[in-house]
This record gives sequence, C-alpha cells and structure tokens, in this order.
Amino acid sequence: MENLEKPVGQDEYYTAIRKYYDTCEIDYKLLWRLDRCMALHYGYWDDTTQGVSDALLRQNQVLAEKARITPADKVLDAGCGVGGSSIWLAKNIGCQEIKGITIVEGQVKTATKYAVKHKVENNISFEQRDYLNTGYPDESFDVVWALESVCHAMSKPDFIREAFRVLKPGGRLVVADFFSPKEQLTQDEKDLMSDWLEGWSVNGLGYGDGFLHSMQETGFVNACKQVATENVIPSAKRLYRYSLLTRHGAKLLAFLHLRAKNQNRNINAVYQQWHALKYDLWEYDMFYGEKPQATA
Repeated sequence: MENLEKPVGQDEYYTAIRKYYDTCEIDYKLLWRLDRCMALHYGYWDDTTQGVSDALLRQNQVLAEKARITPADKVLDAGCGVGGSSIWLAKNIGCQEIKGITIVEGQVKTATKYAVKHKVENNISFEQRDYLNTGYPDESFDVVWALESVCHAMSKPDFIREAFRVLKPGGRLVVADFFSPKEQLTQDEKDLMSDWLEGWSVNGLGYGDGFLHSMQETGFVNACKQVATENVIPSAKRLYRYSLLTRHGAKLLAFLHLRAKNQNRNINAVYQQWHALKYDLWEYDMFYGEKPQATA
C-alpha cells in the first residue's frame, strides 16, 4: 500500500517531522494566513470560495458534513496541527468535547493559545500523542478526523486500525489527504516524488485504492473514496507560483545562514508538488467509513 517508504526509524522520522513544523511555521504565517485560518492544509475550492481563506475554512465544512458531525459527538482530531479544525468544530458545530493530538509539542502550545483566543478552551484539549498509538481506551470517540495528517503515518494501515479501535460502534472516520493513484512508480517517478515529499518530512503517500481496501479489511462499513483533486488545484498552483518568486532568494538566504535548510527544502517541495501533479503522481482523496453498530 505504501510507496516511497524509506528504511528510517520511527524516532528519527518523528524528529524530522517536528523539526519541519517548528522551523517552517513562519512560511505558513507569511503565505497561508496561519494566524487567521489556523490551517496547514490545501483547503477546498468550489463555487462558494473566493480566496484561500475561504477554501481553508470550507474544507472544515465539507468534512464535517461528510462525517455528519453533531454537537453531541466526541471528536478526535488526529494530527491536529495548530488546532484550526478543532476550533472550527467547536465554534460552528457546537461540539462540546474534542481531543486534538499531534506529535509536535510546539503545535500543542500554539493550538491551546488559539483555543483560548477563540473562547473554546473548555470544549477542546490538545495533547502531544501519536495517532498510531493514542493511548486512549477502546471506543472513546464518535468521530476520528484526519485532515492532511495521514500522509505522515509510517504505516497507513496502522492508522486505520487505531482509528477503528478508538471509535465507538457507529462511529465515523473521515480523512482528506494526498494519495497516490498508482500502486507502483517508475524510478523517475519515485525520484520526483521524493523531491517533493522529503521537503515536507513525508516518507511516502498511501495508494488511494489500497487505503480504501484497508479500511474495508479492518471492518469499516459504507467505506467510500471521493477524488477531490480539482478542489485543491488552486492551492497547488498558488504554492507553485510562490516557489517561483522565492526559490532563488531562499537559496541566497540559506547560503548566508539566514534561513534554515528545512525552510529551503520547503520551498523546493511546493515547487515539486506542482510538477508531480502535472504527471498525475498524486491525487487528493477524501475517505469516509463507519464502525459497525454493536450487535445484540
């Protein structure tokens, strides 16, 4: 199911992820309106959106509708970033109990600060936990929500199994992320994908149809996949244009030790993601599945 996997240990990989988000947060603030939208994802563009801020918030609405989230649902935001989706769910749906988890300590602090700012700190708690091994009891949540976080999972099937475990009977899993439309890549295709993914500390995308199959194998019912690539192309293009404007300047700043290597690799990644898209090496997929109701 995975491709582009590299023989790297979990501790080393998690350290790379933490370093990426710690050093590249400034880029998200400058380009992606992080302080306003609290989002580290591509968003969802349709005829209701007029700019990147609209698209970032619209993605929360689309996933919430797909998962049929209600105020009574207890939600696990798996890979919560700086907490934007959790805060949106508390403010717009009225969810009273949300757990946001991330392996990045700095994101826990930032998300908690944002929750206080938006006056929903009583509805949400953010914790440093691994979504592959959350430590929560069985059947703890009504919804597991994963917005552009599963790409970082060393094992996508392990994520699915952990989500299934912590969901209550009748609980729902909703995922939106980058996936490969191909099960196997040529060496040239692998090289291009590595140029992109390594810059974001992603060790490999899951194969989209394989992810759906793993959901079904794990026990999810009514499992489905929706290809939503067209709805993220404006963000992909915006990032590419940003890279064209900044690549050479970023290299100079890195040479002068005014930018970290991770930040420079981030600029290269947003350049390469566009080329990978042009060669149909990734698609943007949304998944939904339900844990079966308990039988008498």
